[in-house]
Amino acid sequence: MPFVTVQILESRLTEETEPELISAVTDAVVRTFGEEIRESVWVVLEPVPAHRWGVAGKGVAPRPS
Repeated sequence: MPFVTVQILESRLTEETEPELISAVTDAVVRTFGEEIRESVWVVLEPVPAHRWGVAGKGVAPRPS
């Protein structure tokens, strides 16, 4: 059973993008392993606040006050 975790800035997730992302990730796994695995694919979205995300040694956003 493939279990895929996607960590993403919480601001990128909306009611529209969440199901689209889950579907697209599932489809990518199915393209790799075959249609028979679709019912076994688990996708978990882990939203991360921007102040807890860093790139190149710097935070993406300041901590909210």
